[in-house]
Amino acid sequence: MKRVVGSPGTWSGVALRLSQCAFAAASTFALDSGFGYSNYSAYAYMDTVLTLQLVWSLYLACKDIFALRNKKDLHTPHDLLFFVVIDWVSRSISLLYYPCSYV
Repeated sequence: MKRVVGSPGTWSGVALRLSQCAFAAASTFALDSGFGYSNYSAYAYMDTVLTLQLVWSLYLACKDIFALRNKKDLHTPHDLLFFVVIDWVSRSISLLYYPCSYV
């Protein structure tokens, strides 16, 4: 299978996942630093979603590093399906209540 920049098991993939962790942590910190944010359910929901995104990205970064250190291929159909489905679900959850934050 052709190696694509940012795909699982590459150094660029590790960099992308670690940057996702950094941005999710910064967004969570910015959201939590606001006074009284927990009074609004949309902000509490976004805080939960961002925390889940942080954990998921950190897990995949660790899995990428493990695969690089042990020369394991993460381009098997089973691994790629797992990555795609969980990424799709996490993105769908994060966009589910996004319009509610305008209220």
